[in-house]
Amino acid sequence: MSDRALDTYRKKRDFSRTGEPEGAPAGGSGNLFMIHKHDATRLHYDLRLQVGDVLKSWAVPKGPSLDPKEKRLAVEVEDHPLEYGEFEGVIPEGQYGAGATLVWDTGTWAPMGDLQSSLEKGSLKFRLAGEKLHGGWMLTRLKRRPGETKNNWLLIKEHDDAADSDVDILAARPESVKSGRNVEDLKAGLDPVWQSKPAARPRKPRDVDPPKPAKPVQLKPGALKGAKAKPLPKSFKPQLATQVDEPPSGKDWLHEIKFDGYRTIAIVEGGEARLITRSGLDWTKRYGVLADAFAALPCKDAVIDGEVVVPDERGVTHFGALQDAIANGETSKMVFYAFDLPHLNGYDLSAVPLTQRKATLGKLLAPVVGPTSAIHLSEHVVGQGDQFFDQVSQAGLEGVVSKRADSPYFQGRSKSWLKAKAKRLEAFTIVGYTTSRQAGGLAALLLAEEGEDGLVSVGKVGTGYSAAEAKALLKRLEALSREEPTVHVAPLIARGAHWVEPVLKARVLYANRTRDKQLRHSVYRGLREPEFAPAKNAKPAKRYVTDAHLASIWVTNPERRMFSKTGPTKLDLAVYYARVGDAMLPHILSRPVSLVRCPSGKLEDCFFQRHAFAGMPAEVKTFVSKREKDEEEREYLVVDDAAGFLALAQFGVIEFHPWGCRVDKPERPDRMFFDLDPGEGVEWRDVKAAAEAMQAELSRIGLTSFAKTSGKKGIHVVVPIERRGSWKELHTVSGEIASVVAKRHPDTFVTTMAKSARKRRIFLDFHRNARSATAVGAYSLRAARGLPASTPVAWEDLGSIDAPEDLNYATVPGFLSNSGDPWAEMDAHAAVLTKDLAKDLAGRL
Repeated sequence: MSDRALDTYRKKRDFSRTGEPEGAPAGGSGNLFMIHKHDATRLHYDLRLQVGDVLKSWAVPKGPSLDPKEKRLAVEVEDHPLEYGEFEGVIPEGQYGAGATLVWDTGTWAPMGDLQSSLEKGSLKFRLAGEKLHGGWMLTRLKRRPGETKNNWLLIKEHDDAADSDVDILAARPESVKSGRNVEDLKAGLDPVWQSKPAARPRKPRDVDPPKPAKPVQLKPGALKGAKAKPLPKSFKPQLATQVDEPPSGKDWLHEIKFDGYRTIAIVEGGEARLITRSGLDWTKRYGVLADAFAALPCKDAVIDGEVVVPDERGVTHFGALQDAIANGETSKMVFYAFDLPHLNGYDLSAVPLTQRKATLGKLLAPVVGPTSAIHLSEHVVGQGDQFFDQVSQAGLEGVVSKRADSPYFQGRSKSWLKAKAKRLEAFTIVGYTTSRQAGGLAALLLAEEGEDGLVSVGKVGTGYSAAEAKALLKRLEALSREEPTVHVAPLIARGAHWVEPVLKARVLYANRTRDKQLRHSVYRGLREPEFAPAKNAKPAKRYVTDAHLASIWVTNPERRMFSKTGPTKLDLAVYYARVGDAMLPHILSRPVSLVRCPSGKLEDCFFQRHAFAGMPAEVKTFVSKREKDEEEREYLVVDDAAGFLALAQFGVIEFHPWGCRVDKPERPDRMFFDLDPGEGVEWRDVKAAAEAMQAELSRIGLTSFAKTSGKKGIHVVVPIERRGSWKELHTVSGEIASVVAKRHPDTFVTTMAKSARKRRIFLDFHRNARSATAVGAYSLRAARGLPASTPVAWEDLGSIDAPEDLNYATVPGFLSNSGDPWAEMDAHAAVLTKDLAKDLAGRL
């Protein structure tokens, strides 16, 4: 094709003023397609199909439709250069097509027949394989009417599996597949600063073979002011940021994205890398092929600080996706975002100013960084912290890390690095909804948040969900219907509302709030709930709770609210324990058990019950404990069957706290228990990471451990053991193990109870391994608003839990039903405790 193919395109544009590519025929062939969303005089969509070395183009005023009944006008326009497929930005005023344009979809296409013949005949059938559009399509040319100068076509979706008459794909997916931005973002000048080298298409798995070494680059770390000649350190602690509400202002600060992954130090030496976690664990093997990428770096040795993440097709990182990749061994999905270089080629660069360290890091990475490479440089902006923070918040990202530009590198927490969590993506309780014929069903969700005296209305959200999401949401909400609202709502918002039980939480992005705390410019971003994978090799649970038991459930005052005017009822409590009984009872039956009772439904009236009480159900038995001959006999409660278990709901029993032994051998424990209790300043994600570190340490000495949420802020790590040793032996061994782990991870764990020692640390409590000590049972509810549950979780699912309170009386039965009990096979992994386990662990570390 001649260069004249682009004459019309070029004559319409002044390339000294517009950022559009001038382009040139490449002399090749290909089958790319893309659709631009173009907000010019009027919003429209531009379909572009690669034909030879240009893009044949059609303007589609109403955009493509997945409904085969919809025939959309497509006006043929001038050919565009292939380079236009990557163009995204704002065409300036006074230029042809002035306005914002973004890459709405992209992929490959294939004609269904001879291409040239089809174009000449005006009937082109083709298939698309994009990120949004798929399957068969047709362009059919209309006859020109008198006075028409352009060829008009109709764009029609074919009847196939990709057709969908219910989904408005334009409303469901308005964003760019290249940057994730909307047209409004482009108009406002918001750049995709959260993406370093964003990929236009989903990332393809990388080859497992190590890349070839890059060509040498001129790096002279010794010439940097502050550099000191020192050997490569064997271990290294990362610099930690101090929490603040908002990023600092001024040009003295650099601002980076706070990634949603695992903080990792890469220690490179001799073409090999060790990848070390923040707490000092060597996770090189867990990260698989990711470590191989460092072999290509042109250096003798280096310490590189960064974060291991799994980005989605927009370049946005998700902690849950990283957890899944680790669990499934999909290490080719992982990316290392590098943001600092404290050591290089025999020189300690800690005293070198940050800006110079990052510049040197950029040079080191330049030969290997690319759109699909495993290593990326974490980009930054200088100053404009408030604007950057707004962009990050609106993108629904984790937050911002701000660093003083001239600061040295400090191993530990400092105030030269600050972190601010994005404020405007929060979870709110759904208390009702409205419907609309125009919307085809769900119109808006009515939202509330916890106040001092219960739920308080914060307004509503009516955008952000696709037609499919709205349909599924409406189905779930209809099942939660109730007659009266659980919160006071302004009459204008409440008009036509349908009220629901307040058990689901919506993740909502919003711009700001009004004076009365109502959300402004809110957008729905999905439900906040963990997604559990089906338990591996799960067997049907033994039935303890029969249909007869269910039919016999009876409580007085079934409508009594627990802990607040809008809380769950006493009947909800009984129904919960009936639904989870088959999974919970194996951890309760035939064990001494203590109870937390709240008969009035008020938190201040709750109390601990260890011994028999007046009116106790006949089905609940007692166990007489007499450890030594001279000890006074004591009676403890024992639940022997489902009938006794279910009868306790009538007495306001919220919590079950079993012993770590059974009544037939009370001096022979069968559980080793570690309670990870976070101190002040420890975030939930840090607790999850600490629990995984604990699992890794126990695995080193052959112990299989199981996790459950505590129902509050912590996590319990439990090891099943054979009933051979004494309580004293268990307490001694577990204490020694805890001590070794705490010494290995001093920035994470402490083993002292003093609160002063637990600030920003996790108390690794092993004292539950003493005789008559108890811990809250698996699936037991907790006496708190919303009735959260202490829930067993498979290790691979732990990362999907955004907040422990998401596991509660309303959600856990459903997850258990869909995914199975992750503790069902616990006893099959019982280990034999020996006195040398702690020594073995210390030796292996």
